[in-house]
Amino acid sequence: MGGFWSGFKINSKEIAEHQNRIDIRWLKKQGCLRRGITTTLSWECRGVKTGAIQYHVEDNHVVLNYLYRRNGNEGESVEQKIFFDRTPCNYGGYRRWLRCPRCYRRVAVLYGAGKYFFCRHCHDLHYLSQRESRMGRLITKASNIRRRLGGSGDLIGVPFPSKPKNMHWKTYWKLRIESENARTYSLMIAAKRVGIKLDEEETV
Repeated sequence: MGGFWSGFKINSKEIAEHQNRIDIRWLKKQGCLRRGITTTLSWECRGVKTGAIQYHVEDNHVVLNYLYRRNGNEGESVEQKIFFDRTPCNYGGYRRWLRCPRCYRRVAVLYGAGKYFFCRHCHDLHYLSQRESRMGRLITKASNIRRRLGGSGDLIGVPFPSKPKNMHWKTYWKLRIESENARTYSLMIAAKRVGIKLDEEETV
C-alpha cells in the first residue's frame, strides 16, 4: 500500500537518464577515441544488457554499426556516421565534441532514443530534474540528504540518520534542517492537493 505521496506522479515524458547514450568525455577517458580503434560499446541497467553498438574511429568522425529493434521485431541493421568538432582550451590544446547528425549542434552526449543517435534536443528528451514537480524536487532533496548522511532515503517511519563520524555538528545540523524543511513543505503540498489543511508544526 502506498504512502502519503502515492499517486503524485512525475510527468512521464521521455527523460535523458533512461536512454542508451554516447558520451565523448567518457570515451576520451577510456582512451577510445584514437584513430583506427574498432570496439564495442554496451549498456546495462541493473545487470541486464540494454543495448550494444560497434564503432570505428577515423580522423574526423566515428562510424556506428548496430541493430535497431522496435516492438520486438527483427533487428534492422543501421550504420551511422557522427562527425567530431573541436574548440580550443584556455590553457592550450583543444576539446573534442560530437556533432549531432540531425541539427549539427555541438554536444558532448548523443542519445539512442530511437533508430538513430541524436542530441537531447532532437529527441525531445528532458533531464529527470526538469520533469519533477516542485513537490518531487523537495522529496528528492530530503531523501538525498538522508542518504548522504548514511541513512535511508525513506521519509516516513524511518528515523533521521545520526551524525556521521568526522562530520562537524554545524554541518550535520545544517543538512538536517534542510532535509526536514524540504520534507515538511513537500508534505504540505501533498496535503493541499487532497484538500487537507495542514499546519507546519503538524508535519514535524
